Amino acid sequence: MIGFALMTPIRDIADLRPGAVLYHSAFGFARVTAVDPDWVVLAWEGGGDNLPARVPHDVVLRVYALCAPDGFFHRATHDREGVRGLLVEHPTDGLALLLGDLHGPQRESDLREWLVGRGVFADAAFTHWWKGVHPVIGEDVRFQVDNDAVVLRSGNTTDTPKARLENPLLAPGRRLDLALEHRETLEPDFYFAQVLLAWRTGGTQVKDLALAALKHEPAQRILGDLLAMGTDAIEAIIHGIRRAGWEPDQVDEATHAALVGLVLRGLDEGGPLDAEGRLAATLARWPSPGVVDALHEASISADGKRLLRAAFGALPPRRAELLALELLERSLETGDQESAQWLGGEALGFALVDPAEMADRIETEQPALAKWFKSSFRGVEDRPGLAEYDDSTDETLHTAEIDLSDIVSQPMPIGKLPARSGASLLGLGLAMARALSLHHKEGRVVNPTAFSVKVLPNETMEAEPSEDHASCPRPLLEPESTAADVYAASVLLLEALIGKPWPRNLPANRALPYLRTCIPLLPPSALAALDSGLHPDPMRRPQDGLAWLARWQTAAVAEENRSYASRNPTARLHVGYDSHIGKMKLLLTQTNQDCMTIACKGPLSLLCVCDGISTANAGSGDVASSIACHVIANLWEQALPRLVSAGPGEIRDFLDRALRTANTAVCEAALRFAGGNLDGRVPMGTTCTIAVVHGNWVSLAWLGDSRCYLVGPYGASIVTADENQAGERLRAWHLGFLDMWDPAGFALVGYLGHFNDDMRPEALSAHHTSFTLLPGESLMIGSDGITDYVGETHPEVAAVVWDVVGSTSDPEDAARRMVGLANKGGGGDNCTCVVARLWQ
Repeated sequence: MIGFALMTPIRDIADLRPGAVLYHSAFGFARVTAVDPDWVVLAWEGGGDNLPARVPHDVVLRVYALCAPDGFFHRATHDREGVRGLLVEHPTDGLALLLGDLHGPQRESDLREWLVGRGVFADAAFTHWWKGVHPVIGEDVRFQVDNDAVVLRSGNTTDTPKARLENPLLAPGRRLDLALEHRETLEPDFYFAQVLLAWRTGGTQVKDLALAALKHEPAQRILGDLLAMGTDAIEAIIHGIRRAGWEPDQVDEATHAALVGLVLRGLDEGGPLDAEGRLAATLARWPSPGVVDALHEASISADGKRLLRAAFGALPPRRAELLALELLERSLETGDQESAQWLGGEALGFALVDPAEMADRIETEQPALAKWFKSSFRGVEDRPGLAEYDDSTDETLHTAEIDLSDIVSQPMPIGKLPARSGASLLGLGLAMARALSLHHKEGRVVNPTAFSVKVLPNETMEAEPSEDHASCPRPLLEPESTAADVYAASVLLLEALIGKPWPRNLPANRALPYLRTCIPLLPPSALAALDSGLHPDPMRRPQDGLAWLARWQTAAVAEENRSYASRNPTARLHVGYDSHIGKMKLLLTQTNQDCMTIACKGPLSLLCVCDGISTANAGSGDVASSIACHVIANLWEQALPRLVSAGPGEIRDFLDRALRTANTAVCEAALRFAGGNLDGRVPMGTTCTIAVVHGNWVSLAWLGDSRCYLVGPYGASIVTADENQAGERLRAWHLGFLDMWDPAGFALVGYLGHFNDDMRPEALSAHHTSFTLLPGESLMIGSDGITDYVGETHPEVAAVVWDVVGSTSDPEDAARRMVGLANKGGGGDNCTCVVARLWQ
């Protein structure tokens, strides 16, 4: 039930003046325009033929109430636009003004009726406003929230910045914003404590901003205060050491000893040692004096070995190997053969070599260790064999590490950096965005070039503002700006991946649909931030390095969560789908050559989209896609009992077998259509993108150009790659077989329905990827009728996918909206869309 308005009873008509606002529980609000001896003349809000223009004094006294002259409803009646502006620009102040005129707690539906019903907001505008104000009302001392209802607190509720900051429920980001906003009025020690608290409790982006706010504070003070907070501050300490650029000699011996003590504290307390291991790894890389000795002493015990494993796991393999070798050397010096044998095995595991190869590698620099590996290393009998490396799977754990230890020993221009694998993209993107942010927050444009941006040995970058406009890869007709800097930096990242300067006459976003077949090990979400930076419209691009950094940080957090997420074999998928012949195709009376099959059985789901090739004259595209889907669906039904307990390898085998069988079926049907002779005929074929989702684990295979996107808070990241002539030429250029890239040519080189030179059915090798689907993420699989018509360039397509799929709670509605947008964009091809996410 809607709350009722809290108004003042009218005791005396003499209290009324023109301009006063009266309230009637049935008629609403009216403005007094005149007070006659017998009547009160009213002008009703919104008008209406049946509303009384004049009301006798006795009726006014009995059934009308007077709105407070400084209250919400009085102001809204006289100046609705002004009140709307207050609600938009200062939402909590506007809400407090409204609640002051209302009696009792108000729920969202109550507030909606007061504001939408009175025309202050449209319904959609209220929804947007409420989403913004609802998370912060609990931080404001003026409000009390109980069971999703809000009411003004009674008594002294002065809303001072200090009072807000003393609220223990204040969100870290909001705490930091308030502290920075009111820095001049807060006591210095109180300000410092609040920023430090936000740093300790906030996410990566909050920590970065807190670090920037305290950049002039000495490391000694910051680390000392964080250490006083105990193990809760470990992540903040790691962040500060890695990001602040502090040198070890800026901290006294006692603080170094306290840092090492914090690492070892977990050994006495028991429980997980992941955080302590990450801190140990950070201190070893810094380096903090005494940490290696402390880790060596700890390696004697079983818990100490757990700590070391956690530290090794927090390092890139090469750095973990070097630390293990350093600890091994200490063990040999002290005669601890048991720890030495264990550490030797760990070092070999990181290096992926046998003892003889390790001895050969280190013989020049560490001859004593080399001799030990040759003569004294026994190995560990139950050590599992090393898995063979396979560059066609994405089961690698992705982090924001760049691991330049063997490449960059001094600042190196990014233009001279050797081509990096896709696993480095997150680290490169974060470093590049941070380098831009340092200038953009001061209002400086950078004009980054391949030689003005330098990669540093500590895995960061520095960008010096450049006047070399000719070398800056921003759009040719776009003036210099912070948004143009983001575009240029995105091109530099693309060049770092490909290992070649990008042609300035080609938009760099043309490469995005093909990158995953050229660059191995790209993290699932990583291309979303790169896509956003290459958007052709500067207004749709991140406006500066800070906004771009937020996109990279969100992707980095997602990949960190993905790397630690456990398999959930009982998770289930919520799937929606839609298909349409295409508005233009419909007018031309053509057929829908798309076909899909969707099947869900408990935690197992099959998602398959096929797009028939329209140029066939031995059969047709709609027949080919239909055959492929039916074959795959039949194989799925047969394989279900085995797939219930299958691992990733077995699921991949199923995908390959399904695609081979479908290829044979399509080829045999084409031969029947051609009467057994394909001379001069074009056999039918179809693309195929197929996903098997087992709980929260996605196994994906594809042939052709039907795409799959992973959609999350970071944006929409393409996880497939178009298989056509342009993509093949990009890969050949990347590998050095071509002198330039020609992006023309969309003829497919991957499809079902392939014959070999002897005209026998022979399936093409499919591309594969696999990853964990996180809560809040969605998959979108679409035929090219979707992706060709919802946007002209890939960043525009990705932006639409993110806008629609990322903001629509029901997958069915999201799929329907995508198909509708494709038709609105021209509808020149069949359009099919499947959207899936985990049930929450």
